[in-house]
Amino acid sequence: MTPLQRHIEELGGLARTAELHAFGLGRNRISAALADGEIDRIRQAWYGNPWLPPMQRQAARIGGQLACSSAASALGLWEPRFEVVHVAVAADARGLRAPTSHRTRLEPGQAVVHWSGTDPAGSRTVVSTARCVQQIALCESPMVALVVAESALHRRLLSAAGLSALVEILPSHVRPLLGRASALSESGTETVFAHRMAGLGVIVEQQVVIPGVGRVDGLIGRRLIVELDSVAHHADATRDRERDAAASVLGYRVLRFMRSQVMEQWPVVRASVLAAIARGDHL
Repeated sequence: MTPLQRHIEELGGLARTAELHAFGLGRNRISAALADGEIDRIRQAWYGNPWLPPMQRQAARIGGQLACSSAASALGLWEPRFEVVHVAVAADARGLRAPTSHRTRLEPGQAVVHWSGTDPAGSRTVVSTARCVQQIALCESPMVALVVAESALHRRLLSAAGLSALVEILPSHVRPLLGRASALSESGTETVFAHRMAGLGVIVEQQVVIPGVGRVDGLIGRRLIVELDSVAHHADATRDRERDAAASVLGYRVLRFMRSQVMEQWPVVRASVLAAIARGDHL
């Protein structure tokens, strides 16, 4: 990393022309840095380093910060699905550019623009975690907002107090669900499962340590273990089966679901759990 690139990083990933001049770079030196690939022109009078992530580059080129669902991944949160980049801009912003070219004006459908203003608590390229959760709560379904909020709590990117303050300013239809958010869920799948089961009157105790088995994703009643698998977090199938066998020896019943089942085949998952409870497998 060159001194110029380090300076841009210290400024938050983007630098104005005036800031480069203040750093001691004249027009010729800036032109040479561009020609050598040392820096990139992101937008008129704005420069960034070559490794600026693509979506942050798009948001900066448009004229704002990466926001809402698009910001979730950049912040290390669970990422909702989205089709085009979300960007937060000043309420009076003018001259917005296309995400792919600083020479072309932004056209309808190229981005979701949040005119709520840029976030001073965030970086120059991405809004803060709190603002991201707030935007998702206003833009997506309450359940998606809950998943992102619990992701932020679990990763300690948002405090319980911070979330409580945020809930107070959110619309009334979102408050009850986000008010029940906890830091226990290690994945979006766990959040969706636990809260959907709660809606059925079934309490899922999360992240329970069972002697002889280890920590399980969920426990219903005293004996029904629920494991929620994904390729990323349950790659060792042999170890999973060994844990299931140990649980069986100790008198537990194990139900194991994939992420795709919880998210896309919920009626099947729901019926399976309720059938197990009806048989008394949880007792």
